[in-house]
Amino acid sequence: MRLFHKIAVVLVGAAAVPLGTVGFAVVSANQRALEAEVRARFDQTARHAAEAVAADVEGRARQLAQTAALIGWDKLSEVEARGALELMRRQARATAAVLYDDASAVTAQTVNSEPELAPLSAHAPLERARKEGAGAVVFSTPYATPAGPTIAGAMAVPGGVVVLAMALGPEALRLEEVRGGRADEGTALTLVDDGGKTIARSTGAPAPTVAAVADAVAGRDGHARRFVDGTRATVDAFAPVGGLGWSVIVEEDAAQAFAAPARLRRLTLLITGSAALLALALAFVFARRITRVLDRLAAAARAFGRGDLEARVSLEGGVGGDGGLQDGDEIRQLAGTFNQMGAALRMSRAEIEGWNRELEARVEERTEALKQAQAQLVQAQKLAAIGQLGAGVAHEINNPLGGVIGHVQLLLADRATDDKDYEDLRCIDEAARRASQVVQNLLRFSVQHKDPVRTSIDVNRLVRETLSLTSTLLAEQKIALALALDPDAPRLRADAGQLGQVLLNLVANARTSMPAGGTLTVRTAHPSQPDGQVALAVEDTGRGIAPEIRERIFEPFFTTKDDWSNVGLGLSVSYRIVEEHGGRIEVASEVGRGSTFTVYLPAT
Repeated sequence: MRLFHKIAVVLVGAAAVPLGTVGFAVVSANQRALEAEVRARFDQTARHAAEAVAADVEGRARQLAQTAALIGWDKLSEVEARGALELMRRQARATAAVLYDDASAVTAQTVNSEPELAPLSAHAPLERARKEGAGAVVFSTPYATPAGPTIAGAMAVPGGVVVLAMALGPEALRLEEVRGGRADEGTALTLVDDGGKTIARSTGAPAPTVAAVADAVAGRDGHARRFVDGTRATVDAFAPVGGLGWSVIVEEDAAQAFAAPARLRRLTLLITGSAALLALALAFVFARRITRVLDRLAAAARAFGRGDLEARVSLEGGVGGDGGLQDGDEIRQLAGTFNQMGAALRMSRAEIEGWNRELEARVEERTEALKQAQAQLVQAQKLAAIGQLGAGVAHEINNPLGGVIGHVQLLLADRATDDKDYEDLRCIDEAARRASQVVQNLLRFSVQHKDPVRTSIDVNRLVRETLSLTSTLLAEQKIALALALDPDAPRLRADAGQLGQVLLNLVANARTSMPAGGTLTVRTAHPSQPDGQVALAVEDTGRGIAPEIRERIFEPFFTTKDDWSNVGLGLSVSYRIVEEHGGRIEVASEVGRGSTFTVYLPAT
């Protein structure tokens, strides 16, 4: 399938499918709304008709009860009783009226015709009337008479029961009034009794559907719904008539009742189909226009593939069906973007070549940095060798010093304190002892064990012995040394040589930061933190450390000095030693005011 056909199919689908979906959704929603409105109209008609019939029958009953209550029936003569019965018959529009005594014998009667009496006597609810008492009107079930469907209404009076035969023919007029008020001749209204027999129906109304009558008699849901009786489909609704046990059934042919929703559905389908055909035609026209321009774009893309980055899509063209590019057209924008891409690719090629040159320069720079790091490592190894040589020299010096101290002690023992040589010998002894102490400290510091030997050490003594190795250098640089050692500081379990190396590295770092002199303060502190660690702080008044390099000072070979020295490794080694002892190093520094390195170590 060509792109032309694919675009046409997509456009048709994009236009017709949503249109059809929305159209069907709208027609379905409108159809449901109209059908609901039709059903609501049926329900309302059934209720109005039931209320009209109930109002007529129950109104006649109330009027009878009011009239009967005003008459003293047990004191009337036969003639007076017939007159009273005639009055009530006329008020109730009855065909017959009979007065029965307490023994159910006829006392007086008045009728339109004799055939009315026998059915009235057979259906008169005498016992129910006596049971309900005076003032209550009870009705029999409808029965057939020459005047049509009739009911017997009975009420208890003093001395007997008054019974009237009330024809139900006028109820058909009530049904017709309800239907006529809507001017809808297609709707049939039927009044049925509790047995499903027809009492009255509107003019020309057919017998209601059997299923609808059965539901009405059974008292099921009376809301309008569809019934199918053979080939006949109807919409029926019913409503009960007061407390009489009757029902009014409203029925209409389903096709006629739902004619309006059906017309709406057909109209919507017609409009949707027409819109879909129009969308199809427009899709084919638009697809042809797009594909012509895309052919030009494809030709330019093939030129790019051959390496011709100078190829461009012409933005000039006619207007109409020739595939021209119009101002503001998305295809024109696409062509413009394509041309921009060509220019960007040409620039990218130049940038890549520049990046290659820059990469080569960076590789050379990194290679030079690696050579410098290698040279620094070699220098560190030289320093380590010098340290070993110094240890050997110190050992060789320590032995003669021991002999000197021994002979001086013998000479002092042979002379009195007032001897002229005694003071000179004592000076020689003190100087030799100081030299021996320095040599011993140097030996102890230079000895590095493969595995650390951790013993219980006095941190204050360790500080004094270690600083004795560098006191001369500090004095030469005019650096004042201040000690603030806590006498209550607990002992540490550590390798004395490694901790001495840490202190010497920190002192060397501080000494380097004070080339013009300053003050070096070394403190020890009793543990005040919850973890019970001892603090060893080295504070200088030198240049300080800039914030941007503070995070890198513990990196191997990192240094800020112009001439490389072992401090580049010293802080890194110190950090590792403290960490292996379960401690940590914290740094606080301010440029121009100095730095403080604090070592925290766990106490024993």
